Amino acid sequence: MSEPDPMPQLEDLLDADRKEDDPGFPVFDGLEFPGCVAVPMTSAQYEACEERLEFWDEAAGIAMIADSLPGVGHEQPIGLLAGIVERIAQERGSRIARFRELGLTRYGAGGNRRAMQPDECLYLYPERADLPTAGSLTVGENDPPDVVVEVDYTTDVRRGKLRVYESWAFPELWVEVGDHEPPRRRRSQLSGLTVYLLNRDGRYEIAPESRAFPGWRAEEIHLAINEPAITPAINATLRRVGAELGSRDGTGPDDDLLLAAHRRESRAEGGAEGRIRERVELVRQTLRARGMALSSEFPTASCRAALARASAAAIATASLACRSEQDFERLI
Repeated sequence: MSEPDPMPQLEDLLDADRKEDDPGFPVFDGLEFPGCVAVPMTSAQYEACEERLEFWDEAAGIAMIADSLPGVGHEQPIGLLAGIVERIAQERGSRIARFRELGLTRYGAGGNRRAMQPDECLYLYPERADLPTAGSLTVGENDPPDVVVEVDYTTDVRRGKLRVYESWAFPELWVEVGDHEPPRRRRSQLSGLTVYLLNRDGRYEIAPESRAFPGWRAEEIHLAINEPAITPAINATLRRVGAELGSRDGTGPDDDLLLAAHRRESRAEGGAEGRIRERVELVRQTLRARGMALSSEFPTASCRAALARASAAAIATASLACRSEQDFERLI
């Protein structure tokens, strides 16, 4: 399959009235948005737009919109990421905030805006972050996400959005190319997940693993969000990552309200069942010592329930006074 022609270079439009020293609007050389169409869009049209925009430049009056609708290959990774991140958060013992298709806006020195929409934004410490409100984040005012996630299905963020994220100093970007291959994927895009980390020079570098989620390797993230279900191996990885975060933060599963409740119930149920087993064994030993032959059905379910409620003194009295196992059940 031949590769589609790339979008024409847009720097002449996007940098028409830019200043080199305006950090909100750096001059880009060869900024491209493969898989998108350029659509004229005024400020009023932008405010009223309900479509997902890959990029919008107010001064140029241009929006970049994906030229095809997302398919299952785009939606599956994002859908599965929700459960995966929640599993890590539970193991760590504290919440991780997720924002789908959050609107990101950056104001330039002249008041004009550039805007983008990523597929997902993750905040590892939402309780102490200045979070976006009403589905919008203002770059330079709100805290940046710890991780921004982009899923390339028919697009390629490496030649456009990646460079904008870099200019906005977002600390970590994941670019996922799913295993489900669409008919129009570019030959240069192989399935897999790439982790980009911002270095001290303000440039992105490809890294083997996440910085925000310590020890979570790129290939492990890709595997987790492409499997239709969480396998035992993936679950072990998620628990490891969550435990590492918890160790760093001094938290754990018992700090998660849901898991803590399940653990308390499990311990209570296990403790109650253990006490019943001990009482049953003590009664059986006592009756056998008195020379009684016991059936394999003794004690019945109703008798076990009575043993759970009875006092130790009542159990001892019934064990010594009964003439048969049926008599014991009647007395208890």
